[in-house]
Amino acid sequence: MKIICVSTSPRYNKIDRDRIELLMKYDDVIEAVYEIGYEGKISNSQGLLIAAAWGAFREGAEVEFIYPGDEVPEFDGALMSSPVYFGDRSSHLHDFIRNTNLKDKAVGIVSSGAKRNGGQETTNIYALYDCLNKGALITGNGPPTAQYGGTGWAGNKTAIVNDDFGIKTSMGTGRQLAKLTNMISLPESKNKPTILFLVVNHGKFKFPYEYFKNCNIDIVDITDKHIRRCAACPVCPNGDLEKEFTCLLTNDDLPEIHKHIVKSDCVIYVSNINDAPVDMYQIFMERSRFIRRNHFEWSERVYSSISNTDSITDIFPIRVMTSMLRHNMFGLPFFRSYKNFKNINIETYVSLVEKYIRKSMSMRKLSKVDFEYTPVGYEDAKRDEKAYRD
Repeated sequence: MKIICVSTSPRYNKIDRDRIELLMKYDDVIEAVYEIGYEGKISNSQGLLIAAAWGAFREGAEVEFIYPGDEVPEFDGALMSSPVYFGDRSSHLHDFIRNTNLKDKAVGIVSSGAKRNGGQETTNIYALYDCLNKGALITGNGPPTAQYGGTGWAGNKTAIVNDDFGIKTSMGTGRQLAKLTNMISLPESKNKPTILFLVVNHGKFKFPYEYFKNCNIDIVDITDKHIRRCAACPVCPNGDLEKEFTCLLTNDDLPEIHKHIVKSDCVIYVSNINDAPVDMYQIFMERSRFIRRNHFEWSERVYSSISNTDSITDIFPIRVMTSMLRHNMFGLPFFRSYKNFKNINIETYVSLVEKYIRKSMSMRKLSKVDFEYTPVGYEDAKRDEKAYRD
């Protein structure tokens, strides 16, 4: 699999192929970035890109760096890097996304800002969303943090060498992109997949699920379900991770919904926002925290969203995208209709979804990965958990 590493900083320096090959052979990703970063020859986003390339290389990918003005070679996946400009990408990255055929390509991104909250996450989210619009499949940086890609904190040139966390999130992005790229190349599973349609709000119009005739259809309308809000307790997940349900809050409908979740090969969120009196999306998403902490139980499946709306301001697909990247899932292009699903080729959408569900099933059968959740940012988690139980 061929992954291009797209450097889009205006203060980049081209790194020759021999040097890249040497860096990829380092045993430690931070050492690889240090090696060239301390020479003062790379931009900060370029340092993150080296880390991402290292992660992809370690997963078996062939990596090639390209720079502004270069001709884009044939590729299977794209690792994009960018500095942050007002919470968004560089113009060079904007041009790459706009002018490159990304249909059926795997895409991930790393970005660097001069401040701790310098727009890195919005930069990544906006770019990934635009790539989804162009038919790409997307990924974040994977466990243990499972965020929206690599996020570096650095201002002065080459200061990125001091941000170990940003380097590691970028390495994870490359690793996850290589897995997604490999998934795209796999044959489709012959087993019949199960799609979980989670209806988070519904109006009078019903989505024509019968189009998914080659799949087992599991429709769970949570609009009328009793789902308690997350209590933000420190005991998440609860007790033995091998248990069927690991949230402390059991006296509602979520334990039953969880049975549908664990049997699914894909989740598609359905929103008919036009005349829906109730919207349960955020309440459900809060409570899904235990699923993520329970070894990323939804991990490496695919997801999408279907929305029927008249509002040009509806951001439902973006909300689904950001939520499910945190669950370490792979994003598929979404389906949005403004005229009760009559103005878009639904057959094309169904064919795409079915194809990648089957490919993800083949990948999970091969990898059999069990991710351990690490509560990054919760230094006192064990102490708090003991106090809560006592």
